[in-house]
Amino acid sequence: MLTHSVYGSISDEAFSLLNVLYHFVVKVIYVHFYQQQVSILKHLMIAGTCNTLLAGRRSTQSGPSSSLGSSMAAYAGQAKTFKFAEIEKATNGFDDSSILGEGGFGCVYQGTLEDGTTVAVKVLKRFDGQGEREFLAEVEMLGRLHHRNLVKLLGICVEENARCLVYELIPNGSVESHLHGADREIAPLDWNARMKIALGAGRALAYLHEDSSPCVIHRDFKSSNILLEHDFTPKVSDFGLARTARGEGNQHISTRVMGTFGYVAPEYAMTGHLLVKSDVYSYGVVLLELLTGRKPVDMSQPAGQESLVAWARPYLTNVVGLRQAVDPLLGPNVPLDNVAKAAAIASMCVQPEVAHRPSMSEVVQALKLVCSEGDEGLGSGSFSQELAARTTAAYDVTGMEAERVLLSEMFGSTPVFTPADDSGSFRMQSSSGPLMTGKNKKFWQRMRNLSRGSMSEHGASPDFETHSQCSNR
Repeated sequence: MLTHSVYGSISDEAFSLLNVLYHFVVKVIYVHFYQQQVSILKHLMIAGTCNTLLAGRRSTQSGPSSSLGSSMAAYAGQAKTFKFAEIEKATNGFDDSSILGEGGFGCVYQGTLEDGTTVAVKVLKRFDGQGEREFLAEVEMLGRLHHRNLVKLLGICVEENARCLVYELIPNGSVESHLHGADREIAPLDWNARMKIALGAGRALAYLHEDSSPCVIHRDFKSSNILLEHDFTPKVSDFGLARTARGEGNQHISTRVMGTFGYVAPEYAMTGHLLVKSDVYSYGVVLLELLTGRKPVDMSQPAGQESLVAWARPYLTNVVGLRQAVDPLLGPNVPLDNVAKAAAIASMCVQPEVAHRPSMSEVVQALKLVCSEGDEGLGSGSFSQELAARTTAAYDVTGMEAERVLLSEMFGSTPVFTPADDSGSFRMQSSSGPLMTGKNKKFWQRMRNLSRGSMSEHGASPDFETHSQCSNR
């Protein structure tokens, strides 16, 4: 700031003019300097950002790919290794019209290989560590697991940044699409189809838990991961989150909680302790979906009824409630006696206490007892003969009477529903009392005795209790 002493004696008017001029010059210089600094700072920031992005891109291009490449170098599975050009050609350049679905992992495209085989191609779009882990888990699991109710991995592609999984094409959508999506009204699932799905998916989990060594915990079992053939044969898919349980002494795996809201077992969600019985809980949720047609979590429902498991529990304790809970698309002629039995199995699977849930081999055995699936149904085939023989020794009864004894232990009575009047209501022709939805130890002990052998129908071992490393988990 200027003062009179600087310039000696000058008039006040001249001093004021000089003072204004001084402040103007200072302001111009300051603004110019500030703008230069901002410009320099911007250039530095842009350069730094570009360097960071380039470094990140180089890390994405070299780090994960080289890590994945080194991991895949030791791959010795049966799946074929495809070149990226083959995958690109098969999917018509990854055309949007070929997209079958999209998720957190990436996109799934329909494609046709040079030999005419129609396939589903899953393309990884996540280049972080989790995406790589899921890719490797899927390759490792499906490379060694083979069952008629598991989706088949045909090949893989690991080339620069390309990471693709090539599967057999399962053409009829998923259980989710038929229960909650576009297929629900167009092609609703009838009772026989739903039970075929329940039994086949149960066999797949029984195979993972009890016929594979080491045993496998799926960790993301849900209706959208059950794909359907045209005849509704189910194929369990998506093993990106699957884990192996190694060592017979390990009762659980401590891991970060992963999975899908509504299907995750309470003990896993609260503690991070992953168990084989965590899959059983998820299976019970899917079985409830098949019975009720409701989503596992539906925020459009009234308060307190959003959770399928919480909503269904009171309906599963009596016949009147069960009739209200059953999916209306099943129609008035649904065999409610079998619905009641399947509902009791579902209720046992979603018990909060892990020890109260059955194993998947017990679930499969119970479903085979109460459901009909062609020649594998009740009263036919070697299964019924074996069932009659074993139950005769235990109960001194034979044939269908043996089954009635077992089912009465399971439910407290053998429910048989017949029309009570023209309105189509039903009554129960057996001893009174609610359905037994808790675990009946005597019944499940009988199931264990009957289910010795491979309940996955895979024939991998004559006695899963000695073959499996985690049969008691």
